[in-house]
Amino acid sequence: MAKNKMEAAVQIKADIIKNTVIPCAKINLSTESCGIFDSKVGGLPYLPNGAEAPTDFKGNKLFLLAQINCGDIAELPDFPHEGMLQFFIQDDDLYGSPLTVPSPQKNWRVVYYPQIDRSVDPAAIAAVYADMPEIEYTPINNECKMTFESSSEGLTISDYRFEQLFIKRWNEEFPEDEATGIFDLDDDVFDVIYSGEDASNPTHRMGGYPFFTQIDPRDEDSAQYDTLLFQLDTDFRPGIGVMWGDVGVGNFFINREALKRLDFSDVLYNWDCG
Repeated sequence: MAKNKMEAAVQIKADIIKNTVIPCAKINLSTESCGIFDSKVGGLPYLPNGAEAPTDFKGNKLFLLAQINCGDIAELPDFPHEGMLQFFIQDDDLYGSPLTVPSPQKNWRVVYYPQIDRSVDPAAIAAVYADMPEIEYTPINNECKMTFESSSEGLTISDYRFEQLFIKRWNEEFPEDEATGIFDLDDDVFDVIYSGEDASNPTHRMGGYPFFTQIDPRDEDSAQYDTLLFQLDTDFRPGIGVMWGDVGVGNFFINREALKRLDFSDVLYNWDCG
């Protein structure tokens, strides 16, 4: 393998990351006490007075995966900056996901309340969920509080668009070694592209780019899901205990223009594991 090709691969990767930087909000989970008005995973959800609990297509209550008090992400462009954004999933071995693109909200739901009513009594919500059976299948073991850190990042290698950009540039520079995908490249170049990737640290976030343990479920036919709405990764830290299947990750995607309109009716929900 000619040295210049490995150097070129490093440079192409660096250029792609540099030229695709966008804002994101990194999420930390903690065991700090939290309630119905807080950003968190698990526990009782916020539910406005008189509102019905989200259900699956059979009318069974869904349980709260996570909720975000949008005032906590006021620095994240195009995302809601007030109200409550919630993610509910079903108690089954697929966590409610149909694992299809698109993924209709039958056994999972994204719910957004534009305003938060602080007069809501947590005891009243507990009464609503009192008849819900103990959850058997869940990626979360504990109720954990979310805190957010404003950040930015360039395109991740997991994102299907990275391969498109890399191969286009590679074929321009090395037409004699034209490739249709990253797996067509020599092993040395492939290893250089993926060097430095660390999957050991949880990548909980809103905005930015996704991480997958397998492959991006999106492609050019589903390019409308261009924005990472929310990502919850496996997190083994003491007291946290998030795990999707066999050490996987859960992702929710939305179209950027729909997000600006606060329209959460068409969201892609996917999770995978190793």
